[in-house]
Amino acid sequence: MLQHTALAQRSVSQSQRRQGCRHWLVARATRQDSRESHAARHETKGNSLENIRCLMYIWCSNERESNMRLSVERSMSDKIQESLLTMIRERKLKPGDQIPTELELCELLGVGRSSLREAVAQMISHGLLSRVQGRGTFIRQISLKLQGGLDDLMSVTDMIRSVGAVPSTSRIQMDSIAASESLAEKLGIAPGETCIRIERVRRADDAIAAYCIDTIPKTLLDEAQGELGESLFGMFARTGRRLSHTHTSIQPTILTPRDLPELGDGFGMFLLLDEVDFDQSGEPLCYSNDYYNTSIFKFDLVRKRR
Repeated sequence: MLQHTALAQRSVSQSQRRQGCRHWLVARATRQDSRESHAARHETKGNSLENIRCLMYIWCSNERESNMRLSVERSMSDKIQESLLTMIRERKLKPGDQIPTELELCELLGVGRSSLREAVAQMISHGLLSRVQGRGTFIRQISLKLQGGLDDLMSVTDMIRSVGAVPSTSRIQMDSIAASESLAEKLGIAPGETCIRIERVRRADDAIAAYCIDTIPKTLLDEAQGELGESLFGMFARTGRRLSHTHTSIQPTILTPRDLPELGDGFGMFLLLDEVDFDQSGEPLCYSNDYYNTSIFKFDLVRKRR
């Protein structure tokens, strides 16, 4: 009887110790979560690349198709920019109006100065804000959001005009190059044939909308009498070559001031469309690397099951 009682007491004691251990672990985890949450609210200066949105490709396949799904985790800078734009809209601020000071914005948005400065720097590089030394930061223009489908074959000029914005080109550079084997294969020409490389910075109401690098055979520019015009698609039409379709690959990328000096001190998130344009007869017209500013453009895609 005494033996059974001792065994029972020992079992209860062990159970209590295990339960007490579980409570200690839960309390420790809670304190750890609290510390991590507290640290997240008080940001420290670190590697800015950690704030860049994380991109992950998940390739899915079945018997008849292979599709790609893109998962994007928005960066802290993106979230702050969206909050700033929401504040601008709610307060009905206009171009030329001053935004609150850095300290006021940190308190209003509940963010650290380093993250706020990065977000503001990007908005300045995108032409949305401007900073006046000794006076503050002002609204340069209200943010645009150009929407369209990836299956809609429109020129950058037409997309900008479709939302009532004014398209313009702030930089254009044209160079003669000899076609490499890879480029010649894309354009259906002989290696070494002369091509024209056209580099342009396209803007929508002064904001950087796209950075376009297009390469065409020189003979095509000669047919257009050397006149590029405002739109490359328009130039094709003037030569009687109607654009029919493209073969496109899509890749998110980051451009720095080394790639695009117009960005100033910041960097920008762009969607690269690497594509070959074809006319109605199936002949290649142009090889393009078009970088679309993700703060300006939003593309939708309708996918259908075969």
